[in-house]
Amino acid sequence: MNAFRRVLLVACACVVMTFAAPIALAQHKPAEPSHENKAHAKPATKPAEAAAKPDAKKDKEKEKTEPEPIVGWIEISDHLHEGVAGPGLGGKSASSHSLRGVLQKLRHVALEPRCKGVVLFIDEPELELAQVNEITLAIAEVRAAGKTVIAFSQGYDLKSYLLACSADRVVLQQKGSLEVQGLGIEEMYLAGLFEKVGLKADFLQVGQFKGADEPLTRMGPSDAWNSNINALLDDLYDQVITRVAQARKMNKADMEKAFVDSWALTDEQCVQRGLIDELADRDMVELTEKVFGEDFSWDQDLGEQPGPKLDNPLALLQMLLHAPQKQASRPSIALVHASGEIFSGENGGGGVFSDEGIGSKTLVRALGEARDDDMIKGVVLRIDSPGGSATASEAIWQAVSELAENKPVYISVGAMAASGGYYIASAGQTIYVDPASIVGSIGVVGGKFIVGDLYQKLGVGVTRRSRGPLGDMFNSVEPFTDAQRVTLRAAFAKTYDLFVDRVKAGRGDHIADIEKVAQGRLFSGKQAVVNGLADKLGGVQTALADMATECELKAGEYDVIDLPEPRTFPEILEDWVSGFTQSPTAMAPDAAATIAAAKAVMGPVAWRSSRSVIAGMMLMRREPTLLLLPAVIRIK
Repeated sequence: MNAFRRVLLVACACVVMTFAAPIALAQHKPAEPSHENKAHAKPATKPAEAAAKPDAKKDKEKEKTEPEPIVGWIEISDHLHEGVAGPGLGGKSASSHSLRGVLQKLRHVALEPRCKGVVLFIDEPELELAQVNEITLAIAEVRAAGKTVIAFSQGYDLKSYLLACSADRVVLQQKGSLEVQGLGIEEMYLAGLFEKVGLKADFLQVGQFKGADEPLTRMGPSDAWNSNINALLDDLYDQVITRVAQARKMNKADMEKAFVDSWALTDEQCVQRGLIDELADRDMVELTEKVFGEDFSWDQDLGEQPGPKLDNPLALLQMLLHAPQKQASRPSIALVHASGEIFSGENGGGGVFSDEGIGSKTLVRALGEARDDDMIKGVVLRIDSPGGSATASEAIWQAVSELAENKPVYISVGAMAASGGYYIASAGQTIYVDPASIVGSIGVVGGKFIVGDLYQKLGVGVTRRSRGPLGDMFNSVEPFTDAQRVTLRAAFAKTYDLFVDRVKAGRGDHIADIEKVAQGRLFSGKQAVVNGLADKLGGVQTALADMATECELKAGEYDVIDLPEPRTFPEILEDWVSGFTQSPTAMAPDAAATIAAAKAVMGPVAWRSSRSVIAGMMLMRREPTLLLLPAVIRIK
């Protein structure tokens, strides 16, 4: 069987190369325009097409004196992944699709002496507020280094506009749109739907403000949850409107009026109202020459190694079969990524509802590698998680705590570290949060789904058999009995007490009264620094820089190692082949169709926010006790 799998691995790699080569041949890379034909420059989807170069004679003269200046080009589009980006294809680096990749490129712009500035092409990105803030910090570093930052887009919504306002110039494509609005949250309550189809959620929770069972057991929110979520939303909106108003030099009232008016304003009127700095043609030639001069070349890579081109089969095969370096070769900081719902097992086992996830075995192993590698001097654990399994959260907490006994461990929170996400964060020595991070939700929820009525409607008969105490407690036909509820409440109370004890152990000196921040309460990162749930405001770059200082590592003399390592192509194929040899169908067609329909209805942004919580709820099938964010919180 092993020989058969090896043959399949090689065959699959050949198939990839077979399909990649024709794609490469079909690609056409336009020639870079000269000054003579710059009026015919193509749309600025590539920086090489966005500006003209000096003539060859001037080029040669310049080379004799000093290196040619460069201007960076960073395209921010789609979703920026929190974890490690895999290798890119077609000569492109995949780092542009990860938050860390964008931050590293901006750092390169700030530090590279030849670089005069950077153009951010904001192409309908799907960003979290915390990601916007992290990129804003990196842009501030570029501007502090005396470099110019231009933000350019065909059209701005709230988050892309918030990001653009951190640049020196907010530029809109001619006839483009500015459509900004306040924040909105939609909460779905499914009890009525469940009743119609014959389902019922029988849940218990510990934590007055937790609210994790409410979307499944109620038709609307409780007073406790209303007060919890409204306080969070008030703070997040105040952060957004304050920042935008300050950037555009307006008061909040005028800025809010501009939000309403922006939907009907023409591009010229946006400039007149002070919402946009200037308009530009799509090729941006005139604008970039005005700002940076005529004598420069574009740099898209900005310190990153480009991926292999699709027309080079040998380079492609080498990339596909390349195994990442497992150990540091010189003094390093480990950046450990923990993104998605928390579950017991290996990464990738979160189920069909999520392509991200924190498998406890994978993360514990990565933390152990960081602990045992003498070249790794400190660890930054990057968390973006709504929580999940209580058992898995405890296993990870123990691994982080053990690591912290040997090396400094800082926590960097992305969009959220809620419930189980905060559980593991509390083991770190210093917690960094973004002002818009969602933090807390110290509470427990658990239970089961009852489908007895649905069985009856479908004509399904169920015969239950059990032996011994509580053997039938999690049957799918009937609710918990009163005696079973007493048992479960005691079990959940024990888990809640352990959660509180873990937070006390890590944060006891920072929190005056644990119960005032517990009971399922949610806080923004800004609030968390005040109440002691977190230590400092700052992004992952800030945490890494502070860790380098802590470990006495000088710039240029250490590496940042990402853990867990991205899965290699052979590993992915091995899993696929293993699944093929055991079961030809990895995902039933009806399941795939259901997920595709959910994505289409909810939209890609809401789906990414929802899937982790949905996947967490699906954990209920095998882990009845969860530390999970109360609801799907999607900031629109």
